[in-house]
Amino acid sequence: MRRTLTSVVLGVVSAVLLSSCMGAAGGGPAADGPPVRGGNLNVAVPTDPQSLDMVANPGQVTAHIGNMMYEKLFEVDRTFAARPMLVQDYTTSDDRLTYTFRLRQGVTFHDGSPLTANDVVASLQRWQQGHRTGQLVSPDIDSITAPDAGTVTIHLKRPRYPLIDELAGAGTEIYAAKNLAGLPPTGFGQDKAIGTGPYKLKSWDIGRELVLERHAGYLSRTEEDWGGQAGAKHAYLDTVTYKVVGDQDALINGLQTGQWDHAMPTNDQYETLRANPALVVHNLPGGNENVIIPNFNPGSRFADPRARQALNLLLDKPAINAATGGSKDLTIETGAFASPDNQAFYSTVGDEIYRQRDPEKARRLLAEAGINAGATIRIVTTNSYPEFGKWAVLIQDELSKLGITTKIDTFDFATMLGTLTKEPGGWDLTTLFFDSALTSPAQMPALTLGTLNGSSSPELDALMAEYNASATRAQAKTVVDKFQAFTWQQLSVITLSQSKLYAAYSPKLKGYGDFYRVFWNSWLAS
Repeated sequence: MRRTLTSVVLGVVSAVLLSSCMGAAGGGPAADGPPVRGGNLNVAVPTDPQSLDMVANPGQVTAHIGNMMYEKLFEVDRTFAARPMLVQDYTTSDDRLTYTFRLRQGVTFHDGSPLTANDVVASLQRWQQGHRTGQLVSPDIDSITAPDAGTVTIHLKRPRYPLIDELAGAGTEIYAAKNLAGLPPTGFGQDKAIGTGPYKLKSWDIGRELVLERHAGYLSRTEEDWGGQAGAKHAYLDTVTYKVVGDQDALINGLQTGQWDHAMPTNDQYETLRANPALVVHNLPGGNENVIIPNFNPGSRFADPRARQALNLLLDKPAINAATGGSKDLTIETGAFASPDNQAFYSTVGDEIYRQRDPEKARRLLAEAGINAGATIRIVTTNSYPEFGKWAVLIQDELSKLGITTKIDTFDFATMLGTLTKEPGGWDLTTLFFDSALTSPAQMPALTLGTLNGSSSPELDALMAEYNASATRAQAKTVVDKFQAFTWQQLSVITLSQSKLYAAYSPKLKGYGDFYRVFWNSWLAS
């Protein structure tokens, strides 16, 4: 079977969000008039990216800035369907074991060196070794080779249904091979933060601001209507400055006084900002899965499944969501690990467990697990995303009603992640959210948390293998339901809700596609 590019693009539509559920376009770029070249856009971000290496640092701010600088073989469009980016076209063998990618010609890195197949091979091999999704995909890959400077071939050991979606996922950014040799696990420094994207690093004052400038040698694709991270990219803005603003009050004040042009505030600010006629407030596609993560590792009180069952029965999820979710427009009461818009992955299996609440039964189960009045539960959280800390306090309130003490340790986001991994048994619970618009199980943290909280299992591995062996969307969806059932049986995460995202920005910002912090094709009104 030889697949054309068009047929493959249509095929991956199975994993998209409904375009009707995308953020309100406000008339769209066409209604914004002709683009204006020049100027600087100020963007407030909640935390410093810490690193611009998207393999070493999977954080949200790193990803959003990195998307401006780096490109992949495939990128997602506004509906999260994979579209070719650095790939001109490709074929798949009849047995689904060999993919041959022909690269676009004339693409250059920020330092002027040409993109070659060797750069792709080096980048994807590093993804296999250093990125969680790549590590999960790697057992199915026999080899990644460069038959010539413009061609990359991936040979698989067995067919893998979501491979193209995975090549459009985080961690598969293509870097120059010369910058990847001998890197430590912490990744590369800013001197090697070089990609093929429309913007490149100009300066970085760590903890204060990071500035990107136009890549003069950027070679754009021609497709103007794909949106998201795909298709034509025009660098109208001279520079984009990311200001680190950790305090929400400062963020809102700066947005309202024009210190920054764009921000993604917390949900509790949504109604206030919507009422401000001097700002534009739009929903963004996709969303977040809001979760409490129990630690399965030895040393944690939640290694006992009865403790995890008890926590699920104890939490008043509607009350937690009401206290921290902001507008009802932004909160969806569901236990699914995917957004309801993400049709290929949304499943309501196990919803009855999500909705259970029985504090008295929770008390008995906790006692059976050895957690009685006077015990101490250790929660690790961050102040970089305020809702995480609020969830921790609300859990503390629930446990205190049973006489159980809670110790909450709060860090910046990077330190929190380091604390969780440095001492596998040194914590009991943590609070996070996950991107709920991802299109492969290997990309989904709720299914791949084993390295963080010890929740790996042969049953989960078997479900992964069953999904990857799927040949049709219907087969894959059947396995998604099994994933969802297993998640609620195992309680590797306890989902609180799904949150929709939004951005608030100046009316001066034009051409913005309501897609996170993607600002190519955007300009400032003169």
